[in-house]
Amino acid sequence: MIPIKPKLTTTISSPDNREWIPDSFKSFLLELEHIISSCEGTDPLPLFRGQTNCKWRLDSSFVRNFIQKTFSIDQSIHLNASIRQSIFFHRLIAYAFLFKFNILGKPHKELFDHENLNGIDPWFEFIKNLQQYPEEDYPNFIKGTFLLDWTYSKEVALYFATYTNKGSERHLDSNQGALWVYDAVATGATLQIGKLGDIFKKMQEKRFLNGEKTFPLLFHPKVQIAQPRAKNQSPIYIAQMNFCFDLAGIWVQYEKQKAKKVFIKLILKNSLKKDAAEYLTNKGLTEASIYPV
Repeated sequence: MIPIKPKLTTTISSPDNREWIPDSFKSFLLELEHIISSCEGTDPLPLFRGQTNCKWRLDSSFVRNFIQKTFSIDQSIHLNASIRQSIFFHRLIAYAFLFKFNILGKPHKELFDHENLNGIDPWFEFIKNLQQYPEEDYPNFIKGTFLLDWTYSKEVALYFATYTNKGSERHLDSNQGALWVYDAVATGATLQIGKLGDIFKKMQEKRFLNGEKTFPLLFHPKVQIAQPRAKNQSPIYIAQMNFCFDLAGIWVQYEKQKAKKVFIKLILKNSLKKDAAEYLTNKGLTEASIYPV
């Protein structure tokens, strides 16, 4: 992103200018468009992620669940840096992750057959299904994957910043939400061309286990199995490769090294969520459209 500040004087920004808090929903939409217009390149690629609680880090579900299970803390509480940023912490999660996806379970034979016939990535399809249907995950081990769901659609991201699950239905969340905007062009060529299985092999190598070659990777294969939820949510997946830091932590380091701006986090105050819900309904984004049967 080009260096920018909030467009409106009523928008509060953090000292590092990475977190903006608009005072109205109209202001929220104006600031969102302002951020999008600042993205780099002749063919910009802004990606969006909505979270119902602005205190949550940009951790993948596997890392988040590992921390919760091991340390018995909520994801809104940050793990002590001396623990989190230890290379042993990174290796511990890496080994647990590889145990889950190399020993406990692998894609069905049908997916590998589909790979030979149509060129799909069987590991990507396997993990994409767990992203979209987490209830199908292993019941007796750490749930989740190392992918984070992002989207090409700002409205879809806003939906996830507005609503939360309560039982089988979606409800307005009472926390302040967050809509992250990531300028994918600003970090260069991070789109993973090869198969996800090749990444798993690299994750067993010394360089990865020592915290090298761990910059986030984007996954969006050209050939994918059609899936209604994935189609409607317009997702693109970012792999968390360094478990010592969430994605924002890695990008902050990159910003300092390259003197660039990579992301901005827009806060959706809880008092604005009713306006956001009305806006989304008018745009046709409902629970039925986001989660088609």
